[in-house]
Amino acid sequence: MDHNIKALTFDVGGTVFDWQTAIQAKVRPLNDARNAEIDVPQFALDWRRRFFQLLAEVRAQKREWCSADVIQLASLKEVSAQYPSLKLTSTDLTELVNVWHAMDVWDDFPPALERLRTKYRVIVLTVMSFSIVLDSSRHAGITWDGILSGEFMQHYKPDTEAYREAAERLRLRPTEVMMVAAHPGDLRASMQAGFRTAYVQPKLNEPFGFDDNDPNDFDIQADDFTDLADQLRT
Repeated sequence: MDHNIKALTFDVGGTVFDWQTAIQAKVRPLNDARNAEIDVPQFALDWRRRFFQLLAEVRAQKREWCSADVIQLASLKEVSAQYPSLKLTSTDLTELVNVWHAMDVWDDFPPALERLRTKYRVIVLTVMSFSIVLDSSRHAGITWDGILSGEFMQHYKPDTEAYREAAERLRLRPTEVMMVAAHPGDLRASMQAGFRTAYVQPKLNEPFGFDDNDPNDFDIQADDFTDLADQLRT
């Protein structure tokens, strides 16, 4: 590896935080209590898919600029209409959106994060809101060197400008930054901005928006976060 890397920017939704388990754990009791008999994993996937569709509209300036929390609620309202037997109330909707603020991380991530922070600045670069990352990080007991949320920047990933702006805010050249993600599409977009790339084998099945599964042209291909830290020699 080129040791000119000074900062690691992490995708977190799906890469670090387990959003699927968090959503399913909240929806399943509602499904059982109301005898809705819905496909709970599919509900979670439908919500996540619709979130990215609405985010794309924000990126294309077809919707006004807003945070992930606003998009989460809007997308949930639309998806809930497709599952009328679940009978979600306004309180249910609020509590479901709040699930994103208390997600768990993968077991191997916290020790790897601490190893990486001894050598690099480790920053979140995400489409999720600052409060989602802050709250879920506190919930999981992890600490970052910084959080760059698209809601406070001029662009959302995977727009190339989002990565360039991140490098500028870190006062680094793009070649001094490595994007870490379980989503090849995210990494390829960062490559267009000049970033180095580290692909971590995904632990979730996310069959939408990340359909390019060939990691062979990335600087690092890691089996897990421990392997990532090993390859970065920390």
